[in-house]
Amino acid sequence: MAEPLPSPLSLPKSQYRQIADLLRARIETGHYEKDDPLPSEPELAAELGVSRVTINKAISLLRIEGLVRVRRGAGTYVRSTPRITRDARYRYAVVPGGTHASELEGRALGLTPRAECTEVGEVGAPPDVAAAFGIDQGDPVVVRRRRLYADEEPTRLADTYLPWDVADDTELLDSDVGSGAIYSDLADHGHGPVRFAEDITVRIASDEEARALDLEDGQAVIHIKHVAWDATDRAVEVALHVMPAHLWRLHYDWDVFGPDEEDDE
Repeated sequence: MAEPLPSPLSLPKSQYRQIADLLRARIETGHYEKDDPLPSEPELAAELGVSRVTINKAISLLRIEGLVRVRRGAGTYVRSTPRITRDARYRYAVVPGGTHASELEGRALGLTPRAECTEVGEVGAPPDVAAAFGIDQGDPVVVRRRRLYADEEPTRLADTYLPWDVADDTELLDSDVGSGAIYSDLADHGHGPVRFAEDITVRIASDEEARALDLEDGQAVIHIKHVAWDATDRAVEVALHVMPAHLWRLHYDWDVFGPDEEDDE
Protein backbone atom coordinates (compact mmCIF):
# COMPACT_ATOMS: atom_id res chain seq x y z
CA MET A 1 0.00 0.00 0.00
CA ALA A 2 1.40 3.39 -1.00
CA GLU A 3 2.30 5.78 1.74
CA PRO A 4 -0.16 8.72 2.10
CA LEU A 5 0.96 12.03 0.64
CA PRO A 6 2.04 14.55 3.26
CA SER A 7 -0.44 17.25 4.20
CA PRO A 8 0.34 20.61 2.54
CA LEU A 9 0.51 22.01 6.07
CA SER A 10 3.39 19.68 6.90
CA LEU A 11 5.50 20.59 3.87
CA PRO A 12 8.44 22.92 4.53
CA LYS A 13 7.95 26.51 3.41
CA SER A 14 9.46 27.13 0.00
CA GLN A 15 12.85 28.84 -0.10
CA TYR A 16 11.62 32.03 -1.78
CA ARG A 17 8.89 32.45 0.85
CA GLN A 18 11.48 32.08 3.61
CA ILE A 19 13.57 34.76 1.97
CA ALA A 20 10.50 36.98 1.57
CA ASP A 21 9.89 36.53 5.32
CA LEU A 22 13.48 37.56 6.03
CA LEU A 23 13.34 40.66 3.82
CA ARG A 24 9.92 41.59 5.24
CA ALA A 25 11.31 41.37 8.78
CA ARG A 26 14.25 43.57 7.79
CA ILE A 27 11.82 46.19 6.47
CA GLU A 28 9.52 46.01 9.51
CA THR A 29 12.42 46.34 11.97
CA GLY A 30 13.96 49.28 10.11
CA HIS A 31 17.03 47.46 8.81
CA TYR A 32 15.86 48.72 5.42
CA GLU A 33 14.17 52.06 6.07
CA LYS A 34 11.43 53.71 4.05
CA ASP A 35 12.65 54.80 0.62
CA ASP A 36 15.90 52.84 1.04
CA PRO A 37 17.07 50.71 -1.90
CA LEU A 38 17.26 46.98 -1.34
CA PRO A 39 20.54 45.28 -2.19
CA SER A 40 20.60 44.14 -5.79
CA GLU A 41 19.40 40.65 -6.67
CA PRO A 42 22.99 39.41 -7.28
CA GLU A 43 24.04 40.83 -3.89
CA LEU A 44 21.15 39.18 -2.07
CA ALA A 45 21.72 35.91 -3.92
CA ALA A 46 25.38 35.91 -2.87
CA GLU A 47 24.54 36.84 0.73
CA LEU A 48 21.86 34.19 1.14
CA GLY A 49 23.41 31.48 -1.01
CA VAL A 50 20.49 31.08 -3.43
CA SER A 51 19.83 31.75 -7.10
CA ARG A 52 18.73 35.10 -8.52
CA VAL A 53 15.51 33.43 -9.63
CA THR A 54 14.70 32.64 -5.99
CA ILE A 55 15.48 36.23 -4.95
CA ASN A 56 13.31 37.57 -7.77
CA LYS A 57 10.35 35.43 -6.67
CA ALA A 58 10.78 36.60 -3.06
CA ILE A 59 10.86 40.25 -4.08
CA SER A 60 7.82 39.73 -6.31
CA LEU A 61 5.88 38.68 -3.21
CA LEU A 62 6.92 41.86 -1.43
CA ARG A 63 5.91 43.91 -4.46
CA ILE A 64 2.42 42.39 -4.45
CA GLU A 65 2.17 43.12 -0.71
CA GLY A 66 3.08 46.75 -1.43
CA LEU A 67 6.19 46.73 0.76
CA VAL A 68 8.58 47.54 -2.08
CA ARG A 69 8.40 48.95 -5.58
CA VAL A 70 10.69 48.86 -8.58
CA ARG A 71 11.99 52.10 -10.00
CA ARG A 72 12.90 51.41 -13.58
CA GLY A 73 16.65 51.62 -14.06
CA ALA A 74 17.25 52.37 -10.38
CA GLY A 75 16.43 49.17 -8.50
CA THR A 76 13.96 48.08 -5.82
CA TYR A 77 13.05 50.48 -3.01
CA VAL A 78 11.11 50.24 0.25
CA ARG A 79 7.83 52.07 -0.12
CA SER A 80 7.71 55.37 1.73
CA THR A 81 3.95 55.96 2.01
CA PRO A 82 2.60 54.65 5.33
CA ARG A 83 -0.69 52.83 5.69
CA ILE A 84 -3.57 55.30 6.11
CA THR A 85 -6.36 54.59 8.59
CA ARG A 86 -9.90 55.26 7.39
CA ASP A 87 -11.83 55.74 10.64
CA ALA A 88 -15.59 55.30 10.28
CA ARG A 89 -16.28 57.28 13.46
CA TYR A 90 -15.11 60.55 11.91
CA ARG A 91 -15.74 59.77 8.27
CA TYR A 92 -18.81 61.98 7.93
CA ALA A 93 -18.28 64.46 10.74
CA VAL A 94 -18.76 68.12 9.85
CA VAL A 95 -15.40 69.85 9.42
CA PRO A 96 -14.73 73.51 8.64
CA GLY A 97 -14.40 74.57 5.02
CA GLY A 98 -15.73 71.34 3.55
CA THR A 99 -12.43 69.56 4.19
CA HIS A 100 -12.83 65.87 3.48
CA ALA A 101 -11.88 63.26 6.06
CA SER A 102 -9.32 61.68 3.73
CA GLU A 103 -7.36 64.95 3.69
CA LEU A 104 -7.25 65.00 7.49
CA GLU A 105 -6.26 61.31 7.58
CA GLY A 106 -3.33 61.95 5.27
CA ARG A 107 -2.17 65.10 7.02
CA ALA A 108 -2.21 63.29 10.36
CA LEU A 109 0.62 61.12 8.95
CA GLY A 110 2.56 64.08 7.62
CA LEU A 111 1.43 63.44 4.03
CA THR A 112 0.43 66.14 1.58
CA PRO A 113 -2.98 65.33 0.05
CA ARG A 114 -4.10 66.32 -3.42
CA ALA A 115 -7.29 65.64 -5.37
CA GLU A 116 -7.57 65.56 -9.15
CA CYS A 117 -11.03 65.86 -10.70
CA THR A 118 -11.00 63.79 -13.88
CA GLU A 119 -14.66 64.09 -14.94
CA VAL A 120 -17.85 65.90 -13.94
CA GLY A 121 -21.02 65.57 -15.98
CA GLU A 122 -23.99 63.51 -17.08
CA VAL A 123 -23.69 59.75 -17.62
CA GLY A 124 -26.08 56.82 -17.83
CA ALA A 125 -26.61 55.17 -14.44
CA PRO A 126 -24.68 51.88 -14.04
CA PRO A 127 -26.75 48.95 -12.71
CA ASP A 128 -25.78 49.21 -9.01
CA VAL A 129 -26.23 52.99 -9.02
CA ALA A 130 -29.62 52.74 -10.74
CA ALA A 131 -30.76 50.14 -8.18
CA ALA A 132 -29.77 52.40 -5.27
CA PHE A 133 -31.54 55.43 -6.77
CA GLY A 134 -34.63 53.46 -7.78
CA ILE A 135 -34.27 54.42 -11.46
CA ASP A 136 -33.68 52.48 -14.67
CA GLN A 137 -30.21 51.52 -15.80
CA GLY A 138 -28.97 54.16 -18.24
CA ASP A 139 -31.14 56.97 -16.83
CA PRO A 140 -29.18 60.23 -16.50
CA VAL A 141 -27.21 60.84 -13.31
CA VAL A 142 -24.34 63.16 -12.44
CA VAL A 143 -20.91 61.61 -11.90
CA ARG A 144 -17.91 63.21 -10.25
CA ARG A 145 -14.72 61.20 -10.81
CA ARG A 146 -11.62 61.97 -8.76
CA ARG A 147 -8.17 60.53 -8.20
CA LEU A 148 -6.64 61.26 -4.80
CA TYR A 149 -2.96 61.41 -3.89
CA ALA A 150 -0.75 61.51 -0.81
CA ASP A 151 2.75 62.88 -1.43
CA GLU A 152 1.96 62.43 -5.12
CA GLU A 153 1.31 58.69 -4.77
CA PRO A 154 -2.20 57.69 -5.97
CA THR A 155 -4.21 56.49 -2.98
CA ARG A 156 -7.82 56.28 -4.16
CA LEU A 157 -10.20 56.45 -7.10
CA ALA A 158 -13.57 57.91 -6.15
CA ASP A 159 -16.62 58.00 -8.44
CA THR A 160 -19.53 59.87 -6.83
CA TYR A 161 -22.98 59.59 -8.43
CA LEU A 162 -25.85 62.00 -7.69
CA PRO A 163 -29.47 61.99 -8.92
CA TRP A 164 -29.82 64.23 -11.95
CA ASP A 165 -32.80 66.17 -10.56
CA VAL A 166 -30.89 66.89 -7.34
CA ALA A 167 -27.60 68.02 -8.94
CA ASP A 168 -28.82 69.74 -12.13
CA ASP A 169 -28.22 73.52 -12.14
CA THR A 170 -26.39 73.43 -8.78
CA GLU A 171 -22.83 73.83 -7.55
CA LEU A 172 -22.61 70.01 -7.62
CA LEU A 173 -21.81 70.26 -11.33
CA ASP A 174 -18.78 72.48 -10.66
CA SER A 175 -15.44 70.69 -11.05
CA ASP A 176 -13.85 72.58 -8.16
CA VAL A 177 -16.35 71.43 -5.52
CA GLY A 178 -14.42 69.34 -3.02
CA SER A 179 -15.85 66.05 -1.82
CA GLY A 180 -16.20 67.45 1.69
CA ALA A 181 -18.45 70.20 0.32
CA ILE A 182 -20.84 67.84 -1.50
CA TYR A 183 -22.82 67.09 1.65
CA SER A 184 -23.03 70.80 2.47
CA ASP A 185 -24.38 71.49 -1.02
CA LEU A 186 -26.86 68.61 -0.75
CA ALA A 187 -28.05 70.05 2.58
CA ASP A 188 -28.43 73.51 1.02
CA HIS A 189 -30.82 71.98 -1.51
CA GLY A 190 -32.85 70.05 1.06
CA HIS A 191 -31.13 66.67 0.73
CA GLY A 192 -28.63 66.61 3.56
CA PRO A 193 -27.57 62.98 4.23
CA VAL A 194 -28.66 61.51 7.57
CA ARG A 195 -27.95 57.80 7.03
CA PHE A 196 -25.16 55.83 5.35
CA ALA A 197 -24.35 52.25 4.39
CA GLU A 198 -21.24 50.66 2.91
CA ASP A 199 -20.49 47.36 1.22
CA ILE A 200 -16.80 46.42 1.21
CA THR A 201 -15.05 43.84 -0.94
CA VAL A 202 -11.41 43.05 -1.74
CA ARG A 203 -10.31 41.95 -5.21
CA ILE A 204 -7.45 42.14 -7.67
CA ALA A 205 -7.22 45.51 -9.43
CA SER A 206 -8.40 45.67 -13.02
CA ASP A 207 -5.87 46.72 -15.66
CA GLU A 208 -7.41 50.20 -15.81
CA GLU A 209 -7.35 50.57 -12.02
CA ALA A 210 -3.76 49.32 -11.83
CA ARG A 211 -2.68 51.96 -14.35
CA ALA A 212 -4.57 54.75 -12.57
CA LEU A 213 -3.24 53.76 -9.13
CA ASP A 214 0.27 52.81 -10.30
CA LEU A 215 -0.06 49.26 -8.97
CA GLU A 216 1.95 46.14 -9.63
CA ASP A 217 0.35 43.22 -11.49
CA GLY A 218 -1.72 41.15 -9.07
CA GLN A 219 -2.04 43.75 -6.33
CA ALA A 220 -5.34 43.89 -4.47
CA VAL A 221 -7.71 46.82 -4.01
CA ILE A 222 -10.43 47.55 -1.50
CA HIS A 223 -13.74 48.38 -3.20
CA ILE A 224 -16.26 50.35 -1.15
CA LYS A 225 -19.80 51.02 -2.32
CA HIS A 226 -21.13 53.87 -0.20
CA VAL A 227 -24.78 55.01 -0.23
CA ALA A 228 -26.20 58.09 1.53
CA TRP A 229 -29.90 58.79 2.24
CA ASP A 230 -31.61 62.05 3.17
CA ALA A 231 -34.27 62.60 5.85
CA THR A 232 -37.02 61.40 3.48
CA ASP A 233 -35.15 58.09 3.06
CA ARG A 234 -34.24 58.93 -0.52
CA ALA A 235 -30.82 57.78 -1.75
CA VAL A 236 -29.00 60.97 -2.77
CA GLU A 237 -25.45 59.73 -3.29
CA VAL A 238 -23.68 56.56 -4.40
CA ALA A 239 -19.90 56.67 -4.14
CA LEU A 240 -17.64 53.92 -5.45
CA HIS A 241 -14.13 53.95 -3.95
CA VAL A 242 -11.19 51.86 -5.18
CA MET A 243 -8.20 51.91 -2.81
CA PRO A 244 -4.87 50.04 -2.89
CA ALA A 245 -5.20 47.44 -0.13
CA HIS A 246 -1.58 47.88 1.01
CA LEU A 247 -2.11 51.61 1.65
CA TRP A 248 -5.27 51.50 3.75
CA ARG A 249 -6.55 50.19 7.06
CA LEU A 250 -10.33 50.34 7.67
CA HIS A 251 -11.29 50.99 11.29
CA TYR A 252 -14.78 50.52 12.74
CA ASP A 253 -16.05 50.53 16.31
CA TRP A 254 -19.55 50.55 17.75
CA ASP A 255 -21.46 50.08 20.96
CA VAL A 256 -23.30 46.87 21.73
CA PHE A 257 -26.98 47.39 22.46
CA GLY A 258 -29.19 44.90 24.24
CA PRO A 259 -32.66 44.02 22.90
CA ASP A 260 -34.36 46.42 25.31
CA GLU A 261 -32.16 49.35 24.29
CA GLU A 262 -32.83 48.70 20.60
CA ASP A 263 -36.58 48.59 21.25
CA ASP A 264 -36.41 51.91 23.10
CA GLU A 265 -35.02 53.57 20.01
